[in-house]
Parts: sequence; C-alpha cells; structure tokens
Amino acid sequence: MTLRQATRALLLATALTHASYAAVRPMASYRAIELHAGNAGIGALSASFSVLPLLLAFTVGRQADQYGPARLVVAGSVLSTVAGVLTALANHLAVLLVASALLGLGQLTSLAGQQSAVAAGRAEDRDRGFGILTAMAAVGQIVGPVLGALCASHFAVTGDVFSATAGLAAATVLSALSLPLCWWLFPDTTARAEQRPRERVARELLRIPGMTPTLVAGGLVLAALDLVLAFLPAWAQNRGVSLTTVGLLLALRAAATLLVRLIVDRVVHQVGRRIAMIVSILVAAAGLLLLPAVHVAGAIAVMLALGVGLGVAQPLTMSWVANAVRPGRHGAAMGLRLTGNRFAQTVLPLGIGVISTGAAGVFVTLGTVLAASSAVLLRLPPDRGG
Repeated sequence: MTLRQATRALLLATALTHASYAAVRPMASYRAIELHAGNAGIGALSASFSVLPLLLAFTVGRQADQYGPARLVVAGSVLSTVAGVLTALANHLAVLLVASALLGLGQLTSLAGQQSAVAAGRAEDRDRGFGILTAMAAVGQIVGPVLGALCASHFAVTGDVFSATAGLAAATVLSALSLPLCWWLFPDTTARAEQRPRERVARELLRIPGMTPTLVAGGLVLAALDLVLAFLPAWAQNRGVSLTTVGLLLALRAAATLLVRLIVDRVVHQVGRRIAMIVSILVAAAGLLLLPAVHVAGAIAVMLALGVGLGVAQPLTMSWVANAVRPGRHGAAMGLRLTGNRFAQTVLPLGIGVISTGAAGVFVTLGTVLAASSAVLLRLPPDRGG
C-alpha cells in the first residue's frame, strides 16, 4: 500500500468512527431519558464514557510508539462496534453506563492510533495534518447525528424506544463499515520505540514548558463538546424541539467545525497558536452562555459559534503537543493528552450535572468554566505558528 492510499484509508476510517460516535451519544441520552434518568443520570452517562480512557489513555498511547498506530485503529473500531450493539439492546441505565464505558475505550484506542499516525509526520505538516484529520472527524459528526435522527424518526412505531433503537442500529453499522479500512492499514504496522517506565515518561512530558496548560485547555474543550452532545436533547425537549431538528443542529455545529479546520494552518500562520486557541475558546464560551436564552433560530447562531470555537482549539492542542516532544514519544504524548481530555470529561459532567438545575443551568455553568479556562493559555509563549 502506498502512503497516499494508507492516508486515505485512515481518513475514511476516521470519518466513519466519528459518525458512529456522534450518533450514539445523543441517542444514548434519549434512551436514558426514556429510562427516566434526570440530570445526574445523564451526567453519569456522559462521564462513564471517560472512565476507562482516563485509566488507560497513557498506556494505550505508548502502545502506538511500540507497535505502530494501525493496530490501535483496528482494535478501536472493533470495540466501538461491540459498544454500539450493546447500547442498542440496553434496557436499563446500568447497561447504558457499561456500554458507554466500552464505547469510550473504543474511541480512545482509535484516536490514539489516528493521532499518533499524524504526529509521526514532518513537524511543518502537523498543523495541516491535524486540521485535515479533525476535519474528517467533523465530516463524521455531520453525517452521524443526521443519519441517526432520520432513522430514529422513520422507524418510530409506538414511541421513542423504537426510535432510539433504530438510531443506535444505524450508528453501529457506521462503525462496522470502518473495519475493512482498518484492516487495510494493518499490514503497514511496525514497531516504533523502546519502552521505559510509565511514570518516568509521564514526568518527562509534563516537565516540558507549556505542556500542562495546553492539556488543561484541550481537556475542557473536549468536555464542553461532550456535554453539548449529552444535554442538547434535554434543552430541545424543554422547548418542544423535534429529534430531527436536534440532529440538524448538531450537524450544523460539525459543519462549521469542518470548514474552520480546513484553514486552521492559515489561521496559525496569521496570529499564532496561542492567540488562535484563546480566541476560539472564548467564542465557544459565549455560545454556551447564550444557548439557554434562545430557541431554534438563535440556536443556529450558537451552533455556528460552537463549531468554530471548539473546532479550532482541538487540532492546535494536538499539533502543539506533537511539536513539543521528541521522535519516539509521539504516541505517549498523544496518550497523555487523551488522559487529560478524559479526566476533564469525567469530572466536569458529574460536577455540572449535580450542581446545575436543568439544561439551561448546565450550559451557563459550562460556558463560565470554559471562559475562565482560556486564562491558562496565557502561560504559553507567544508564537507565529511555530
């Protein structure tokens, strides 16, 4: 297989796995609502997605250094497909929590492989490489919610239980379709780096100037996106907004993310990574603070703001981390970044779900936290894209 063919396979597999994930998450929230879960239950569902990745992300990332990224991409697609089946069959909140945890592990494994593959490339190509990789993820996030919502609406017979099942089945099919592409990548896998004590490698990475604030900001951005996926159905139900409209709003957010990621390297060239990340986080925070005050028309503007704001920060934290470490440590660095992400995705949903009242309270609290988090990036040295 040529490098170009392998790259295309990786990007297509990325789009499919993210489409599946983006469809499963809101459908799982609808299933939780059917099972009479309140804010705390939905928050627990969102947090359960991050439990196994929180414990295993650094270890999984190091496997990419030792064995190459392709094996991780394959394993992640298998785990995600199994999790989709389990979610579709769940009839109790406890089963949903287990399925969500398994889905989180599958997505973690896929992400570690995908991101390590890009990080191992040339330093001058990483902003663009991560921009394209995350743009393909955004393509999946456009297709997934719309397909899931359309299937759920079309196959509804006696109520939302059948709707959620149909949407989850569609999401599982998307994940299964990625498997042939992942197996195509598998023969190119090679061993990469020697293994050193886990704690020593982690300490070395965390001592790199600017690493900690970048990890904090990246984790909060991902947690914010997670909570939008989890709580937008509750916001919609309070306003009588249909399931199909929710899917379209999520797709609009992903479309804005897709467009901005295609030009993220140009943005970096103009203003530098630090300014780009700070401004994008503040834009996303403003959107979250406005969401409780708007209906569908206003939500369109909010989704555009979230798409741009959350879309810029993610690839830039990836490229910053990849550029900061030496060759042979890219998988470990991506694993450390994913650990920070999953820590935020575990703690923030549980805390916000408990202390906030209703979906409006969730979005106001989240927007406030996100705005405050932009201050940690002031510790990064100014740059012009380097």
